[in-house]
Amino acid sequence: MSINEKTLTEAGVFLGQCSYIGPLVKKYGACEINPSGNDPFETLISSIVAQQLSVKAANTIESRILKLAGKRHKPEKLLSVSHQDLRECGLSNRKVEYIHGIAQAVRDKSLDFHALARLDDHEVIKELVKLRGVGQWTAEMLMIFSLSRMDIFSSRDVGLQRGMKSLFGKKANSLPAMEEIAERWRPYRSVASWYLWKIVD
Repeated sequence: MSINEKTLTEAGVFLGQCSYIGPLVKKYGACEINPSGNDPFETLISSIVAQQLSVKAANTIESRILKLAGKRHKPEKLLSVSHQDLRECGLSNRKVEYIHGIAQAVRDKSLDFHALARLDDHEVIKELVKLRGVGQWTAEMLMIFSLSRMDIFSSRDVGLQRGMKSLFGKKANSLPAMEEIAERWRPYRSVASWYLWKIVD
């Protein structure tokens, strides 16, 4: 199931009946995940930039990159920016290597987002983690925000962990426990995640 206007409405009704998420649906209104998805290349690059950084720091670095590479993160534009110039934006050596590697893979068509979109969730993760710098969390963020997958629950996400603990306390003190709790939100776990993130925003 993919995210679109209809499934977002259905998810709101379904989650609104949950004693935990229901009050959040009432408080925050309709889920605002983009139903048409975001550009997957941009999302992937943004995720690399954001790894292990605060939102504020990541946004600052990304704004500097945009000044060099243009408003949209196009592979050719990023590859034309030197390693040193990207380092001066605030990126580590390793992140520059990751970003250039991903850009090269897209340009060479060894990473094809159209083909990726036709795979199931498990296969998407399997393909993406082949890229240097891309782990399961990054793949899951791409599936939610670019591939519009409706039922992703990224238990390794720090924001979700905080949101779960806020709602469930000690019952959500481990990844398996969080994943078990989240089963109640199938097949709308991506939308449930959005409400959990709103708690800690």
